[in-house]
Amino acid sequence: MNPPPSAPARTAAETIAEQIRSQIATGQLRPGDRLPSERALLELYDVARPTMRGALRLLESDGLVSIERGMKGGARVTEPDIAPLARRVGLHLQLRGTDLQELIAAQAVIQPGVVALAATAHDAEDIARLRAAADHAGTATTVDAFLDAVADFTDALMRAAHNEALTLYAELTGALLHEGLGAYVAELQIGFDLIEEAMASTVHHFIALVDLIDEGDAAGAEASWREYLRLSGAAPDVPSPLEVYREQAGR
Repeated sequence: MNPPPSAPARTAAETIAEQIRSQIATGQLRPGDRLPSERALLELYDVARPTMRGALRLLESDGLVSIERGMKGGARVTEPDIAPLARRVGLHLQLRGTDLQELIAAQAVIQPGVVALAATAHDAEDIARLRAAADHAGTATTVDAFLDAVADFTDALMRAAHNEALTLYAELTGALLHEGLGAYVAELQIGFDLIEEAMASTVHHFIALVDLIDEGDAAGAEASWREYLRLSGAAPDVPSPLEVYREQAGR
């Protein structure tokens, strides 16, 4: 039996890029900071100029540095843009055959826990953002405007939990989910008049949920959102992750 193929060794450029990437991730280098001059970098890493430039190109492709040309140019650390990463995640999901129902199911599993966290972690700005999104949903006059408002409300929910992992998940999958819903509605040619009743019900649940979050009622907020998901058909019967864990732990 042949041994499995080993992973290719990193090039010198990849190793240098990873070291600088780590410095950015740990805050040793911050957005706006300039990297040392090319001459200083060559001496620091003891590599040839093509290798160093290759490392900088890798960092530039990651959106972590910008390369300024000219006599006073050089590499500067930039604030990472999530959009290219979101597009790559969306592509990987599509290549794996992920459909809209799977995205909705994933949201339905995650969101009840999110609203429970939001009830204990929110601040006044979160509540204002949630109420504004609910108001926008209530005053929408087109299907697209309503879907935009729902996406804004969901994004505000994720941010109100003040959990960076959940916020990143929302940023990476939110656009793909929104596009999928929009395409689904367009394909079925669903008119605004056909969803007015559903809109009113959605807005009612949004407002009730924000009130529960504002009151700090984590259990009530989670139960309210589960009921909304059940009524909307997104999650007919989604168990709480904590309930699943307790059941498995008790076996």
